[in-house]
Amino acid sequence: MSEHKRNNVVQELNSQLERGSLFAHTALGENAMRLAQLQAVVHGLADLLIAQGSISGSDLAKSIQHADEELRQRGEQLGPGTLIRVDTIEDTPAAAVVDCESRLHICQAVCCRLNFALSVEEIEDGHVRWDLGLPYHIRKQPNGCCVHQNGKGCSIYDHRPGVCRRYSCARDPRIWTDFEGMRLNHEWIAASLGEASRPRATAVLMHRIEPKGESS
Repeated sequence: MSEHKRNNVVQELNSQLERGSLFAHTALGENAMRLAQLQAVVHGLADLLIAQGSISGSDLAKSIQHADEELRQRGEQLGPGTLIRVDTIEDTPAAAVVDCESRLHICQAVCCRLNFALSVEEIEDGHVRWDLGLPYHIRKQPNGCCVHQNGKGCSIYDHRPGVCRRYSCARDPRIWTDFEGMRLNHEWIAASLGEASRPRATAVLMHRIEPKGESS
């Protein structure tokens, strides 16, 4: 096979993989909507049963807590978490200019640890990497920092997401308790920006199935 043909095959496979992934995430999103509708029905039935005196609110709360703990232990509580950002005029205020270089020794680029979803344009552009276990959020390193932060700055600065372009820590009380005095909000940062969250996609090792007539 020629190099040109091989490249075409790889590009086609990449295209099919992307289409397949988008389809899978769309299907998961639709299932999440159906589950939300089912949740509303269950809540309505619970309210009705309590109002009629068939069950007590305390007994129902205990039963829910027990079921929740069982699902958590079995790892069945997490959903796909698929999310795509849609920007509006209200979402895009003019960012206040911040001298990041003068603050890096204090903040350690804490803004690069914030989590957010990407837009369709950013996903399709291909420069920004998204989390395969939490589509379509910005991908994180194990320490919780953006995967594009290489210690010297942003490796995709010219193609960084719109959230990063518009963001200003000067307006963010989560980061600073005193912006002018350069005092960080250590309490919120410690509670909210730890290590990267557990992936919501699990790799499964598939065992080879031997054809009939062959020994294992």
